[in-house]
Amino acid sequence: MRLLVGAGGHAKLLVEILIELGETVDAYVDPVARDWQTARHISDDDSAITLDPGALVLGLGGYKTPYLCKRLDLFQVYLDKGWNAPPIIHPSATVSPSSTLGEGVCVLAGAVIQPHAVIGDAVIINTRAVVEHDSAIGSGTHVAPGAIVLGDCRVGSTCMIGSGSIILQGVKVPDNTLVKALERYPV
Repeated sequence: MRLLVGAGGHAKLLVEILIELGETVDAYVDPVARDWQTARHISDDDSAITLDPGALVLGLGGYKTPYLCKRLDLFQVYLDKGWNAPPIIHPSATVSPSSTLGEGVCVLAGAVIQPHAVIGDAVIINTRAVVEHDSAIGSGTHVAPGAIVLGDCRVGSTCMIGSGSIILQGVKVPDNTLVKALERYPV
């Protein structure tokens, strides 16, 4: 069984990737039934978590660090109940074979992950984002469209790296940090 958790805009991207890869979603969890989704609807996580575990697709996005923390906590609840979450990688993304991707990672269209990068659990590497060589991205972080993390950086957990921002070479970004869109970090 493949379960989609959340059925908003971010989920639409992941479902299209799955379709392109010849895979399907069997059921989805969302408080609201979505007309774009044809899989079985489950209205709450408590009901979904009790299903026989299978493959989980974390369809929840997020752009504020408190929401990213909740997203990561919910992801961990599912993992603790026996669900697995293989990475989802868009066919047009470039992922170095020497990089490491955690559970529940999604790599969207045109994104690039370079050699020896380490991507934590439930990370979003969004459209055309770049994570350069030897960098590490902490669990639950969202690297937004067009953001660039230069080489040998350490980005903490549940950070929001805004669209078009640049994390300079060798920089450490603490957990729960918001790097604004188009910002150079450190400023």
